[in-house]
Amino acid sequence: MNVTPSPSISVVIPSWNGRMLLEEMFPSLLAATNEFHLKMGGPWEIIVVDDGSVDDTISWIETIPEKNIKLITRRRNSGFALACNLGFSACRYETVILLNNDVIVHKDFILPLIPHFADQKVFGVTFKALALDQLTFCNGGKIGEFRMGFWKAFRNYDVTNGDLLRAQGSDILYSFCVCGGFCAFDRRKLLEIGGFEPMMSPFYWEDVELSYRAWKRGWVIHYEPNSIVYHDASTTIRGTFNRIRVERINTRNRFIFMWKNLHDPSMLIMHLGSLFLLVLQSLITFRVAFFLGLWDSIRCFPDIVSKRRTEKRAAKVKDGSIRKMFSEFKKKSFVLLK
Repeated sequence: MNVTPSPSISVVIPSWNGRMLLEEMFPSLLAATNEFHLKMGGPWEIIVVDDGSVDDTISWIETIPEKNIKLITRRRNSGFALACNLGFSACRYETVILLNNDVIVHKDFILPLIPHFADQKVFGVTFKALALDQLTFCNGGKIGEFRMGFWKAFRNYDVTNGDLLRAQGSDILYSFCVCGGFCAFDRRKLLEIGGFEPMMSPFYWEDVELSYRAWKRGWVIHYEPNSIVYHDASTTIRGTFNRIRVERINTRNRFIFMWKNLHDPSMLIMHLGSLFLLVLQSLITFRVAFFLGLWDSIRCFPDIVSKRRTEKRAAKVKDGSIRKMFSEFKKKSFVLLK
């Protein structure tokens, strides 16, 4: 008699000077992992990647008696992408859950996401995020839109319970990308694709870029509205980096994403035309951060070109097909655009 193995999960939490956030997070996470083990019977582990913290994160983690918690430390801060990749490489189990250290989770958030990975095409699943008041909608499924020469990746959608019931069995809730602060991956596919793009450290766009590579390789990303977390967005970034620095990094990574992964000739021409107009507009408005970010991305160009060739060879799905798919998906009756 064949016995279906129990699902197993590895939770990865990158953290930088986040001891107080982790202390707030851990009770809800331990309740959720124990609920998962109780109802599904599978093993679990939590991997905290301390990314060069100078607070007492390490000593605090070491006081937690739970044996399923592993601590990985870096002597110097390397940024979100590299810290996550280090955690991914240490995962032992088939489903990898990635959480920011400022996320509080619902006790049952793991259970609804597990069935998605029975589909061998599923690369990742993104969750629903509510504000810390547990009422205000913050993040859901993402609709990708190619407009004015750029992919717009941050338009949310949600579904009501009634719409969800009507959709189940006939439609899948797709998402253009996972949200890097609260999502899950198929471990094998995640390691095969190489995790997050290191050029995008320390933050921003790495989750979109990874997701787009997955779509182009013929995999899919789902949205699971019953996997609920609570989140105060960008707590660490807002408290650490000034506005100019954040805009500079955001601009650089947006260009890295586009130049590395956009291969359709007509869409690429649209992008270059829009880029020219954007440069003129930024000259008129004297957007210093934009030009700093553009220069940073140009400096990365040799690496971008090399990786662009790799991704072009690996691609099984065309840019235009992804564009068409989400253009049609957002018209579904159960999709509530936010």
